[in-house]
Amino acid sequence: MKKKISALGLALVMAFALAACGNTQEVSREDQETSAPAEAAGSGEAKAVKNPYVEDVKIAYVAHDISTPNNQAWLEGIERECEYYDNITVQSFNGDSSAEEQVKIMSEVINQEYDAVIIQCSDGAALADSVTQAEDAGIPVVTLNLDADCTHAALVQALDYDAGRLVADEIAAATNEEGKVVIIQGIAGVSRTDNLEKGFRDTLESKYPNMEIIASQAADFEKEKATNVMNGFLSQFDKIDGVFAINDAMAAGASLAAQNAGRLGEMVIWGADGEKDALAMIEEGTLTGTIYTNSWDQGSTAAKVALLMVGSEYDSHVLTKTPSVMMEPVVATKDTVGTIAEEDRW
Repeated sequence: MKKKISALGLALVMAFALAACGNTQEVSREDQETSAPAEAAGSGEAKAVKNPYVEDVKIAYVAHDISTPNNQAWLEGIERECEYYDNITVQSFNGDSSAEEQVKIMSEVINQEYDAVIIQCSDGAALADSVTQAEDAGIPVVTLNLDADCTHAALVQALDYDAGRLVADEIAAATNEEGKVVIIQGIAGVSRTDNLEKGFRDTLESKYPNMEIIASQAADFEKEKATNVMNGFLSQFDKIDGVFAINDAMAAGASLAAQNAGRLGEMVIWGADGEKDALAMIEEGTLTGTIYTNSWDQGSTAAKVALLMVGSEYDSHVLTKTPSVMMEPVVATKDTVGTIAEEDRW
């Protein structure tokens, strides 16, 4: 691929990328246009940052399911970052929750010579060949939360294992460390599902011997399926002290089932993601808590990392492990949810 970025431009983009890793605060486009360098030498006048991209840049965002709040927030974060320069184009693609569809999309993206790909892999093993083919073609691939089973340019990920650990601690504290717990799982084999659940299970096993996981069942990240799963749990068990749903949509489904059964007050229900509807449920008392990640910031960070690599000397083939950027998890409960500003709710 042709070089598309000057040496000065690479330094500027790297500065933005490093800032993203160390600070989740959003910077407005207006602020960016008057920063770095903030003043002309000796003049005190604001000076705009030079566009480092001498040619047009095309970035593909390949979503697991573009309709979900998380995917929408990631896309908006990517677009916010890329709109700063008028010669950067972002094209989104909907994988329709299908690894097969994502493989087809990746083939098209490679053939159309996109400059970078940001993808949420529906199946890490199934997408590995496609990601490797893109990297071989000189197209850096940044995975977003759902990783590929191959070494590639970068991964930008929520701290899933630690999120599961934090939920385990919260449920244990609410049940005096003697509760009976059920898990509503996502799609089996997906890294986010596996890591959240592993963090949760490992923590209960190592720290809380009197906590018992009495059942677990997949609901594929969907609210309606989670409602049905929870209805089954409620019919099967007279006592449920805690529910851990792997995402907020499934937590909302579990809450609805518990409310309809008149048993919501008997248990604590936790999700993970931190979408605005879940935060509202926490405030109204129909959901106990969630682990919040600023998905706008996560999408923006993925775009920063991708832009850092476009046209640079970076080559993932020399790596033995994919570099990763981890996003900060925030425990959101009725006592703490008010600290999440309205402008940070996606």
